[in-house]
Amino acid sequence: MITDILYRCPACGGFDWFDGQRCVLCNSAVRVLSRSEVAIDGRRDTIAHWYRKILAFDLPQSGNGAILNSSSVVLSREATKGIYKGFGGIVATHFTRSFSDRGAATLKAQEIVFSGQRETIALPFKDLTAVTIESNTIIVIGREHGVLFLDFKDQPGKKWEDCIRKALAAYHAPRKISEFYPRLRFEDEFKDRPSGTGGHTDLRLPVKKWYDMDTSILFTVVRTIARPLIRALFSVDIQGLENIPESGAAVLLSNHTSFLDSIILGVFPKRHIWFMAKNSEFKGPLLTWALRQGRAFPVRRYTIDAQAVRNAIRIVQQGHILGIYPEGERTWDNTLLPFRQGTMRLVLALGKPIIPVGISGAYELMPRWESSIKQSPVKIRIGEPFLLEHIPIPRQTQEDISEAKRILHNRIENLLGEGH
Repeated sequence: MITDILYRCPACGGFDWFDGQRCVLCNSAVRVLSRSEVAIDGRRDTIAHWYRKILAFDLPQSGNGAILNSSSVVLSREATKGIYKGFGGIVATHFTRSFSDRGAATLKAQEIVFSGQRETIALPFKDLTAVTIESNTIIVIGREHGVLFLDFKDQPGKKWEDCIRKALAAYHAPRKISEFYPRLRFEDEFKDRPSGTGGHTDLRLPVKKWYDMDTSILFTVVRTIARPLIRALFSVDIQGLENIPESGAAVLLSNHTSFLDSIILGVFPKRHIWFMAKNSEFKGPLLTWALRQGRAFPVRRYTIDAQAVRNAIRIVQQGHILGIYPEGERTWDNTLLPFRQGTMRLVLALGKPIIPVGISGAYELMPRWESSIKQSPVKIRIGEPFLLEHIPIPRQTQEDISEAKRILHNRIENLLGEGH
């Protein structure tokens, strides 16, 4: 729904504002023109423009100190489902969610409170170590309660994520938060000189040396059928496939606007792209089997996942192409998000060729806040591989990481420009 991203009126800042034609609070006329454009009082602009206006509003305050209240929330906790085994020695713990309680949530200036039928949980900001969102579920991690999933049934989860982030930023001020997951990172904690310790300068792990299969009969058949079908349905225009090397390790880094990005990128190249996929995608046996055949492997993106990092290292050591979305998640408003600190550190430490990719048009196809697919032309531009300086993690400085982000950001933006 459009109100998942435009959860406040861009004109007056009110919540629960849109009745399908206008704001019920200030009477501003609203026309949804497309999945990327909205007109308010006759002014046509992008979702990103209106979303930035929403983010600029102050947090609401009530007389009892509550910022937000929600009447229907399902609380789940993290549970272990088993062990995931992929190709090439990929092994990961398969996590799932286990229902815990049903109740309501309240966001305050210094804490989040869940009041359920079985228990009441207070999550003070001083104990929170991460916060993010998957679909309509807010994931919060605290030192006392661990990983908690709050699935909002009567309000957009995006509203809660943004308000929690803003409340956390105010609580920790004047320190500035640069990332809210996989852990809270503050701008003043980054080092400006290499570590004095030797540390692990060479990322190497035991791998199955015999494993070099980068194609399969099954996927050759699937790709042969899927390529013309996808081209016909979504008018996919892909250029630069020749920039994907025929052999050898590399890291493919792409912007991420739609759930279908990985499917499209998995079908057209001749080689497998071994993508990190969020753990929650590995739901049932059939989908898990399909993801495994596509060489995807799970990552718990809401916390630092050492298993996923080790698997990424194994993949490139075996000479395969590792696929990562450096933004860490799909964009909500069709803008390029900041690249994750941990991703750039891994890329610098691996020291392998980087293949930049720019995908445009897929946001209209299926944006993050929409559950249906709409026909829309998609353009994919694959850039020439390039190398960043190989810098082991102990020797990396914030300047190194910032420069790597800048270079990659420019490369992907240029590719996006070619797609428009």
